[in-house]
Amino acid sequence: MPTLPLIPISADDTTGANQSTDTSKNIDQDAFASKVDNLLTQKDFSGTILVVKDGKVIYETSRGYSNFGKGRMNIDNTTYEIDSIQKSLTAAMIMKQVEKGKLSLNDKLHKFYPSIPGSKKITIRQMLDMKSGLIMANQIGPSSVMSDDHILQNDIKKLHFSELHYNRWYYSPINFNLLSGILEKTTGKSYRYMFTKTYIDKLDLKHTIFAYDKSPEIEKAAGYSNVDPLSPKADYHRAFRTNSYYTYDELGTGQVYMSALDLYKAEHYIVAGNLLSKKSKRELFKAGSSSLYGGGFYNGRNNKFANGWGYGFQTVVHISDNGKDSVVVLENYQRLAADIKPTASQIFGMLNNN
Repeated sequence: MPTLPLIPISADDTTGANQSTDTSKNIDQDAFASKVDNLLTQKDFSGTILVVKDGKVIYETSRGYSNFGKGRMNIDNTTYEIDSIQKSLTAAMIMKQVEKGKLSLNDKLHKFYPSIPGSKKITIRQMLDMKSGLIMANQIGPSSVMSDDHILQNDIKKLHFSELHYNRWYYSPINFNLLSGILEKTTGKSYRYMFTKTYIDKLDLKHTIFAYDKSPEIEKAAGYSNVDPLSPKADYHRAFRTNSYYTYDELGTGQVYMSALDLYKAEHYIVAGNLLSKKSKRELFKAGSSSLYGGGFYNGRNNKFANGWGYGFQTVVHISDNGKDSVVVLENYQRLAADIKPTASQIFGMLNNN
């Protein structure tokens, strides 16, 4: 497969996202493509995968149906629900406010939501690291479309603070719902406005859209799953039906559709671009516990990892700290028996001959 040129990320980005390094010296692209093709075939993959090496796209393919009922196939510009990967984008916007001096990572939750139990102890840093001790039994919020503030007020009524889990890692999406509310309170702007200005407008993302929006120019894939959760087969017999209020309830945590290239551009902007200073990146992207989670990523040695799962989608991003190497996998067929996460990790390892 020939090396594909990478679209520039932004006019003022100076980190070499479209680096012209000749990857052929480091990797046999034909052999690489053949091996990835085989791995995807084994998983009966339905979605899009993008692989970047030294700032250049060396592999990209799309397979399966974006909408089986309408006979539409997944293509490179198809958008997918990125699910929890959105948390990394939310975390970076919070850190930008810290950098501006409008927030501190040591600020207590009580400053913004004083009625939340345990809020006098919980810091923004702990929320970014999933160590707040906050638990909401039903992770989905109210069963009707509401404003962001009304959604959060409804969620707050159902929150429980666990001393046992306080300052220990416990994955609870409500942390990022509340961080999105804090972003709104701090900026005086809606989350949607801040996301649009920070990412969509800044990076000229043409294939990114909120789940509750529609555009004739953007193809949103339908999500699929199997009746039998242990079946790896992709027969498209069961499309996931998403209630409209789900897309609002997932405030800051899983309410955006993106193409693979758009997602890479956004993640590159966060980890290696000029959205944040080097100091801010070091502070945000560090492991807060043995889970390695911190700031929306699982932070490994010289690279980061994020994943999402739900509504018929599975999404995975691996990216090096310098942003030059990455694997972006967006799948619209959610199957436990065909978990794409190990495959994405294997492909990322192949970039460095691991």
